[in-house]
Amino acid sequence: MTRDLRSNREPIWNGYSPQNSVPAYPQPHAYWQQAPASEVDPVLRATQYLSLLRDLAVQPSWVSLDHIADPPGAALIWIGLHIHEVNQPLNAILSDLLACFEVSQRPRVQLFAAPIATRAGVDGFCSDRSVPTTLMVDPSRIVPADWPGLVAHELAHSVAGASGHGVEFERAIAHLCLAQDLPVPAPTIDANALSHWPPCRRHPQPETFWLGQTV
Repeated sequence: MTRDLRSNREPIWNGYSPQNSVPAYPQPHAYWQQAPASEVDPVLRATQYLSLLRDLAVQPSWVSLDHIADPPGAALIWIGLHIHEVNQPLNAILSDLLACFEVSQRPRVQLFAAPIATRAGVDGFCSDRSVPTTLMVDPSRIVPADWPGLVAHELAHSVAGASGHGVEFERAIAHLCLAQDLPVPAPTIDANALSHWPPCRRHPQPETFWLGQTV
């Protein structure tokens, strides 16, 4: 699910230009789990959020709306108004997973929901460009009931400290799966199978998620 690449940046709104320049985005991670104030411009808020994601991503161009809507105005409005409703359950899942470790052994991570470009070829990734390490997942790709598996996969990368799916990753994902009642990989599983572990059911219409047409 994760690759470690770099590329040049591209405009976050893929051709959409708000009237005002984009100011610095609010820094605290918890901010993006809170409902926006009534006076907040949703397009501006969404643009701030996506700018933050691109700054933290393994490859900035992986965070994109060009596969969802053109122009992306409807997606930006929905993200600006509702991104906290996506981040809250994902971070609740992360908290449950982190509880599988002793406090002193818990990895320092933060988690964000992200619209990941189809061309990236991943459903999520773990980026060590920041402290704490950033996990990003695209919940539009996976049915909500299987979001724990999606988050567990990226957290396992952080625990293993590697982008591949070798022995350390296998140990980490097995520990998380066992503790959270997710399918535990067989001892004989290979790296290719581990790259998609735990098994997650695909969402049949992922492009509708960031438009608010599915939850």
